[in-house]
Amino acid sequence: MIKLIIFDFDGTIVDTKAVYYTSINKHLNPLGFNRREIDKAIDLGLNLAETIKKFVPSIIYSWWIKKKIMKDVLVEVNNIKKCRDVGSIKGIKTRKILISNSLSDFVIPILKHLKIKNFFDEIYYAEEFDDKADFIRNYLKKRNINSKHVIYVGDRAADAGVAKEAGCLSVIITGKCAWDGRKELIRAEPDFMINDLAELKEIVNRLR
Repeated sequence: MIKLIIFDFDGTIVDTKAVYYTSINKHLNPLGFNRREIDKAIDLGLNLAETIKKFVPSIIYSWWIKKKIMKDVLVEVNNIKKCRDVGSIKGIKTRKILISNSLSDFVIPILKHLKIKNFFDEIYYAEEFDDKADFIRNYLKKRNINSKHVIYVGDRAADAGVAKEAGCLSVIITGKCAWDGRKELIRAEPDFMINDLAELKEIVNRLR
């Protein structure tokens, strides 16, 4: 029986891929990095600060670049749309939490704008952890929840990896919002692949 569903944010709940990729490239290209290597680093699934550190080891300079990137993406808050069938997760009675690699300054305004904050019982942001899998393991341990009764929902090959590291079942969404393509997702070998969030309820019911 599934006791907890953990959701990723970007590409799973909201369509933010273009906003992030555009801004990160905009600020790293002038430093001599090409789009291919920047996109490859983004695809590792790290939070923004860790992604920038791949290119800028200086703590102060990487902080400055992160600030400029966040300034860009915050301008787009009101233009960001929900991913397909996000409303369907409200009907799933299992406890739901959101763990985002994005900063609270970005996530909270979007949740409020789209009126979906109350879809989740708890919400955690990038500034609250360094390693998502480790954060999930500690979260489950503190609450005495068996990881085998937990689903992690994401949209990237890296998300399937996070679920495996945390010992959870992985449900990966394909489609327009997803940050990774279908071939990459298949290679990651998630436990389940779905086309949209409306299919999640069926998986939860199947695992009762």
